[in-house]
Amino acid sequence: MTHPADEQMHPIPHTLPFAFSATTGGYARLWLSNLVLSILTLGVYSAWAKVRNLKYLYGHTQVAGGRFGYHASPIAILKGRALMVGLFVLWQLSAEFSPLLQGLLGAGALLLTPWLAVQAMRFRLANTSWSGMRLHFDGRTGDAYRTFLKSWLTLLLSLGLLWPLATLQKQRYLLPHSRLGQASLTIAPCVRKLYLAGFGSLFAAVLYGVGFTSLGGVIWFAGNAINLPAWVNAHFGHGSMRVIDGFFGGMLGILWLLAALAYARMALQRVLLNHTSLMVENVAYRLRMVLPNRTLLALLFSNTLALAFSLGLAWPWVRIRTLRTTFNQLTLQGGPDLARLYAQGQSQYDARGDELADMLALDLGW
Repeated sequence: MTHPADEQMHPIPHTLPFAFSATTGGYARLWLSNLVLSILTLGVYSAWAKVRNLKYLYGHTQVAGGRFGYHASPIAILKGRALMVGLFVLWQLSAEFSPLLQGLLGAGALLLTPWLAVQAMRFRLANTSWSGMRLHFDGRTGDAYRTFLKSWLTLLLSLGLLWPLATLQKQRYLLPHSRLGQASLTIAPCVRKLYLAGFGSLFAAVLYGVGFTSLGGVIWFAGNAINLPAWVNAHFGHGSMRVIDGFFGGMLGILWLLAALAYARMALQRVLLNHTSLMVENVAYRLRMVLPNRTLLALLFSNTLALAFSLGLAWPWVRIRTLRTTFNQLTLQGGPDLARLYAQGQSQYDARGDELADMLALDLGW
């Protein structure tokens, strides 16, 4: 017989599915116009392009009847990018005067990493909304420095072997301070699952290696069947085919690396999502993503081939396809709705942390 207290702590879960309604055609038109305008303005328009892209994608994502929104100012992003480019140029020029000075500037940038993580989370969440309610981040910079130092020491002293624990240490700081009204995120221990995802990613890399090697072999045999090497050497000089073979092999290696890294990233994100919950008062809404490994392998392999054979023009199709596959398998499991959420007053934040975080490839857990 179930104890009443157990029923309160473990209620029968309701499933709230995510819905993603963006289309490849709609996103392709937006992406193409953004690309052309960014090229014509020498990259200046890229800040507006980023906001337009995210507004479109967020606006076509909803859960529990509420739609997401993105509200960042392109000017704020442009200022942040201009500052980052200026600092990067200054860092490069410092090597002409003193390598020591360049090293000190690099060390200074590393010391700013925890502060950047806080600023980036504040900027991103303050400009993200669900059902008209703004998210926000209330973490303190001092706590960020303690958390990141602990995570770095874990990696250093274990020679990288405890990377799942180091990842969780950062997530346990970032997620509980990420809020929607009075609700906050929590993450359950998942070190073993992260290790399994890591080993699974290594196995996926082997499979991708076999796949791309087989593809290269088929293309090579097809070229020999039509006597392509003799034709190339006759028209472009002796040894030209060896140069093409080297280039072709290098491209296959790059495609293999891109697919393997994409798989590892999504596999680890799947573990983190499946151990993350949204706490609304005493009710836990657990994120649940059911994305089989076979589906993920095929998705990323075909995505990589599409980008390669289209010379990158298939990007809109790849992105919408990936997001649709992800959101179709993502649900919130908990109470019947999210009606108890309410918003708190929000303030706008500077975009510099967001742009610096993008350039330094910080893992902010989002």
